[in-house]
Amino acid sequence: MSVSPVQYGPNTPFTPEERATIEAIYNCVKESGHPETANLKHTIRQQMACLEWLGETLSQYPSPLSEQRLGSRQRGLATLVETLSRSNPANFDVFVPTRALLGRALDMAESNFYRLLRHVCSEVLSDETSRHFQEEATRRFHICLYTRAVEEILSAIACDSEAHCPIREQAVLALAQIWEHRLTYSVRDFFPILEATWQARARITVVGGTLAGTQEIFELFQHGCDPQFVDYFSCAHPSDDEIGAFREFLFGTSAEELDRLEKRMVDTGTGSITLDDLTGAARDDPTIAFYEFFRSRHLLAGARSLAHLPGPKRTAEGYVMISYLRQMEGETGE
Repeated sequence: MSVSPVQYGPNTPFTPEERATIEAIYNCVKESGHPETANLKHTIRQQMACLEWLGETLSQYPSPLSEQRLGSRQRGLATLVETLSRSNPANFDVFVPTRALLGRALDMAESNFYRLLRHVCSEVLSDETSRHFQEEATRRFHICLYTRAVEEILSAIACDSEAHCPIREQAVLALAQIWEHRLTYSVRDFFPILEATWQARARITVVGGTLAGTQEIFELFQHGCDPQFVDYFSCAHPSDDEIGAFREFLFGTSAEELDRLEKRMVDTGTGSITLDDLTGAARDDPTIAFYEFFRSRHLLAGARSLAHLPGPKRTAEGYVMISYLRQMEGETGE
């Protein structure tokens, strides 16, 4: 008989699909006869109870889409858009609603919970059963990290003084949708281009070669990359920064290092070069490695922007996101 580890509340962070997976894992652990069964069951229940509490706490904070009044002051979505779209990287988080900050914590707590489930599966279950449930837990883990990455991309655009105000406002509006629908948000529903592209990039093998990227782009398409992502960087007149950001995405190496390698190839007369791809098998957890791959490029782009250094000031995903927001706004140019 199937047993639910916890009683789900009205603001549970677990979707029906997630509940089914978690309950199946829990019941397999219960019936496994493993000597640590009691401890593992307790840990799963405890972590789920904490997530239930976070979901309930999150619901107690005002929606970013609603109007609130305190004395003579009134705020709502319009004031949120105005405030955040005029912010900068140094003060952006000061103005972010508490609901959004708590939502970030919930995302990371969920990601840690699914890492826990993967460990439980590998520890207790048989190979075939374990493999199936580990894949399910990894998929949920992906969703948590993809949501975090999209939020970081939008936040960087919202406080980017180089972006036009309508684009910054669109970024805040998109962030408000994440913050409002945190418990049910799916990158696939809002920004399908990015999820498909990230999944494809995680599967490709970086060759390097002449650094033209032909093999890597071919593999991106072969593994399901959304053509719109590559098409953006194949437009008539991409800027040097856009090309640099795409090359960083493609080769998993900084623009500065790629420039250095190209110069060395010219100086030595070398026709090709081999690159090490840091986005997958080099780490124990390819999912975390790929998130690190995004974060390293994101932080490097932000550092260049703050210090006014040469090189791409946004990630490839950031440039594509701005194009997407521009379409939403109906604007013809940034």
